[in-house]
Amino acid sequence: MPALDLTSFEAALKVHYTDLRVKNLVYRNNPFLAAVPKYEFFGGKNLPIPVQYGVPQGRSATFADANANQTPGNYTDYVLTRVRNYAIASIGNETLEASVGNANAFMEAASSEIDGALRSLTQDLAGNLYRDQLGVRGNISAAGYAVNTFTLANPANVTEFELGMQIVTNPNADGSGLMAGPQPITAINRDTGEITLAVAIGGAGDFLFQLGDTSATPAPAGPKKAAGLSSWLPPTAPLAGDNFFSVDRSVDSSRLAGQRYDGTAETIEEAMIGAGSLLFREGGRPDTCFMNPLSYSELIKSLGSKVVYDVVRSSDVADVFFDSVKVYTPSGQVNVVADPNCPTGVAYLLQMDTWKLYSLGMAPKILMTDGLRFLRTNDADSVTVRCGYYLQMGCNAPGWNARIALAT
Repeated sequence: MPALDLTSFEAALKVHYTDLRVKNLVYRNNPFLAAVPKYEFFGGKNLPIPVQYGVPQGRSATFADANANQTPGNYTDYVLTRVRNYAIASIGNETLEASVGNANAFMEAASSEIDGALRSLTQDLAGNLYRDQLGVRGNISAAGYAVNTFTLANPANVTEFELGMQIVTNPNADGSGLMAGPQPITAINRDTGEITLAVAIGGAGDFLFQLGDTSATPAPAGPKKAAGLSSWLPPTAPLAGDNFFSVDRSVDSSRLAGQRYDGTAETIEEAMIGAGSLLFREGGRPDTCFMNPLSYSELIKSLGSKVVYDVVRSSDVADVFFDSVKVYTPSGQVNVVADPNCPTGVAYLLQMDTWKLYSLGMAPKILMTDGLRFLRTNDADSVTVRCGYYLQMGCNAPGWNARIALAT
């Protein structure tokens, strides 16, 4: 029988990894990533998103005053630039040659590595879309270390960590301080949020990053992660001098940086109603609210017999959908969805047609600009499949969306 050579491997990959299969791998258990509209033609150096945040003011009951005091409307452009992300999967040539005459046997062995690389990218992207551009995955509790083991300040952030992940620590969220590490994660207790590293690094209160994700390093300095919901709808209003995709949002923080509602002293339903009233005032019509599963379960309990179930569908794959419950707000009916990627203590009340994930091709995908889905590895007896994406998230009406602080 002929060997399963590299040409046969390429053909097998082409059949196995169709766009639909990759999308299903990507969207599984990632509701916001699935639901956000996609634009996969983000070419060129950047992409401006125009926003009008004020109307012309040449108005008065007196013609002379209206004529004399004309002012133009207020417009600006968020100038989006892409970020990039990679995951590599390698398959040994011995495995390749041992599958002589049996392409299915090889694909069964190889797909676990390739699927793993795609899932690693997916989970990073799905979590990133809720966070900011700095790349912080969590921080060490005030209790600090016990030898080389520490507990996360927020144990729910344990979903952001995996065995073998190379971790660096820094006292500053922007990565501008003295970096410690990297060290690999050798053990994770997902019940307590306890993480063990090969060697102790950092200290109490330090921020945790995956190697290569910090804004300060590696060069060039600048955001390495996409602008997620926490960037577009920050927890505090931006101050003068803010520079977010070339926009100073402090001139009208509600319309340019979204609404903020403190619901920590209310039930989740009450907080959603309060945030919905803010959005109704601003002209927003939110349709979907994303929150952590813990908050979602509390909402269902509080609704009791009033609970009404529905589904939220993927923006581009018809058979991908997620269960939801309905909540009625002053701005209309809202579908609430549990997303394990959403941090605890916050919910996002969104008008989904104002959001878009802009990418250069599908995200994630197998990188094959030269037409090859795999490469021979120069320094090892293996072949390599490179996965990645180039993208940015944008919003054309931040003021029609709200960040809700919830009790924890």
